[in-house]
This record gives sequence, structure tokens and C-alpha cells, in this order.
Amino acid sequence: GDEASARRLALQAMIAAPEFHSTTPTKTVTDKARPAASKPTGASGPVSDYKAIVYLFFEGGADTFNMLPPYPGACPAENDLYAKYSAIRENVALTAADMRMLSVTNHHSKCTAFGLHKSLGLLKELYDNEAALFVANTGLLAKPVDKNNYKFETGVQLQLFSHSDMSKESKALDLDREVVGTGIIGRLADALNGNGYSCGTYSISGNQIAMVGEPGISPSPIVLSESQAFDPQSSTEWLAKFSPHLAMTEIVNAVNNATAAYFMAETWSLKVTEALEQHASLYSALESASTTTPFPDSSLGKKLSMVAKLMHKRAERGKDRDVFYVSTGGWDMHSYVIDGLESSFDAVDAALDAFVKEVKVMGLWSDTTLMQFSEFGRTMDPNSGPRGDGKGAGTDHGWGGNNFMLGGS
Repeated sequence: GDEASARRLALQAMIAAPEFHSTTPTKTVTDKARPAASKPTGASGPVSDYKAIVYLFFEGGADTFNMLPPYPGACPAENDLYAKYSAIRENVALTAADMRMLSVTNHHSKCTAFGLHKSLGLLKELYDNEAALFVANTGLLAKPVDKNNYKFETGVQLQLFSHSDMSKESKALDLDREVVGTGIIGRLADALNGNGYSCGTYSISGNQIAMVGEPGISPSPIVLSESQAFDPQSSTEWLAKFSPHLAMTEIVNAVNNATAAYFMAETWSLKVTEALEQHASLYSALESASTTTPFPDSSLGKKLSMVAKLMHKRAERGKDRDVFYVSTGGWDMHSYVIDGLESSFDAVDAALDAFVKEVKVMGLWSDTTLMQFSEFGRTMDPNSGPRGDGKGAGTDHGWGGNNFMLGGS
């Protein structure tokens, strides 16, 4: 190797040490290896009873009132929802040509159909086959409020129109603060792992509070890129061929041997060695993973392809339950919402179509549920657009919105 590679290796070893991440003194017991991370209980043999949940998040606050609008002519004259919709949405309202029709029966509105954005052909097909449903006008509500008191009643806990606040709350789903610092996926995994299942949690979209459970119940969630699993050996692969003790995992484990007395350093060492072990095992399992169905080359397509590969390797991972977090961005459409939604829904439809086909190839369609969320909906009335003349109009931060679920059971 060269001098630059040697410096890089030295720096990597330094930042992997507990001393780098702790302001308190660290006593390392250099002759005592750290105990191996405890293995989760559950699927010790062939995985025959497998189930998976995919949590799909539209980052930015999607305008889902144009995902699921009223359908023209489908409601009685005394409750013409489309007339009300088009009157308030004005130049961002969809027409019948922009929609697919979803038939409904016995709806409280007495409407016989609702609309679905024309780009979402897969959702239309699944809905008609009773494999998809929609939940309308939902949002975070800790207590009943009205337009006169909502600021006072909700402002102490969260800012209703803030991306960061509402995104965090949508992923935590703990408005009563019963388990502070945890997320819905982490708590779900805790419940499953605590009842004899082996549940894995994987984010293909970075670190998320949704993945966090209570300490000591479940293995740490695993964060993956959309393209491949992390190979812990990759940065020193050339060196390890000649000196196996200089493989990156050996170096990191050596500087993170069992520590004594210092909580922060011990926590770092425990987590980093656990992560290395998890990723080494996962990299080995995914190295041979592939999909039968071609996935689109979009970010969401790549993320759902990674989810499908993980599902393919459920037996190698020893999991009989999985929860996956996937997000797709670009939904904060303060301008050009008509064009933006068409482009975004096209990408969502193509990625979901490939994913559903691949899940069916695996024979897991009846064992898989995908749920879509966003941090909030948008205002019903449009803004004046980027130039103030109404052209290229968008919609602004709102509250409730519409969401969908799909699956084979």
C-alpha cells in the first residue's frame, strides 16, 4: 500500500476507539475480548411462518387530497363533494381525465365512487381486487381541538406545520409520551421479540426514530444503503491478505475490547462491535441475493429492491418477522403541485409494481403488508405560485391527509 492508505487506516482506527467518542477517561482491558453479542430468540430452524411490514414514508408532506379526491358526478346533489373540492382547490383541482375511478358501496357520504390519481394504476388494480385500502383525512391529534384553540392546545407538545416535529411524531406515534425516545417500529419489534419471535428491523433510509425500541429487548436496528450492504472488511481488504490481524474488523474489535467503569465508552464499544457483527453477517447473506423482477432505477425502486432481497434471505438471517422502513422525498410541493405529483406518483407506482410482483414470486404476498404515511397533508386551497400570478401553484403545509395500505391478506 501507499502512505495515504496507511494514514487513512490509522485515522479509521482512531475514530473507532471509545476514547474518540467519550469525554470521560477510558480504561480498556486489552487482554480481555468483548463477549459476543447475544443472539435474538425465535427462528432457530427453517423459517416457515414469516411475515413482513413495510413502512413507506412520503417525506415532505404529500398532497394526498389529490391522491384520493372526490370523483365528478359520483355524489348526490345535496352532498356534491367534487363541487366542494373543485371550488376550494381551484387551479390545482384534478378533473375526471386526471383520475381513475374507485367504486364504493354504503359510504356515509352516499357517494358511489371516489377518484384516484391517474398515475397510480397499481393501487387501482389492488383496490379492485380487495388488496388495497385507503384511510382518509388522518393526522396526529392528541386531543380534540378547533380552529380557535389548536395553537394553544397543541403548541406545547409540537408545532403542527413543522416538518421536523410532525415527521418525528409520525414515526414515534407516542403522543402521550408513554415511552419517550422510542418509535413505532422499535416498539413493535420489542413486542414480537419479547414473545418468542425473531424480528428484524431495517431502515433503507438512514437513522430514524421509528426504529428505536426500549433498551435491552431487541437487537439494534440495521441501517442499509439502497444499493448494497456494508462490508466491514472493505477498507483494509488488500492489507488483510498479507496480515490478517490488520483486517478492519480485527482492528476495531481490538480497540474496543471489554472496558471497565465508564458508561459512555462502554456503550460506544458495545454498539460498534455489535454493528460490525450484524453487518458482516448481513453482507455475507446478501452477497448472493438477487431478484427475479426488474426494479426501476429510481431511489425508491432501489430501496424496495433491497427490501425484497432481505426478504429473500429471511432464512439465512434467521428472521420470522421483519419490519422495514423506506422513505421517498420531494413531496413538499409549494409550487407546481400538479406536475410534481404526477412525476412522484409515476415513480411510486413503478416501484410498488415491481415490489408486489417480487413478493408474489417469493410466495409472500399474503404475509406482507405495506403502509404509507406522510408527516402531514396540505392546505385544500392553493397558493399563488412562485410568481404570485397563480401559475405553477402549489399547496402549503396542512394537517390531516390520506394514506393507503396494501397486502395480500
